[in-house]
Amino acid sequence: MVAYDGDTAQVSTRTDSGGFFRLTLPVGRYVIKATNAGGYASTASQDVVVSGGPVRITLIVDSGIR
Repeated sequence: MVAYDGDTAQVSTRTDSGGFFRLTLPVGRYVIKATNAGGYASTASQDVVVSGGPVRITLIVDSGIR
């Protein structure tokens, strides 16, 4: 999980065993991008605006497991 401010990565983290994550960011606009860590390359992203309180998003990345 990476938070981008324009083309610059601001902070990154990994999800926990339940698929949840937490990033601490200053007020601003960001793109949050999740990338599958496995062999199947899959990403999901969402634009977010941080305005001082918690922001909840859901990103779904394809694991490639069928």
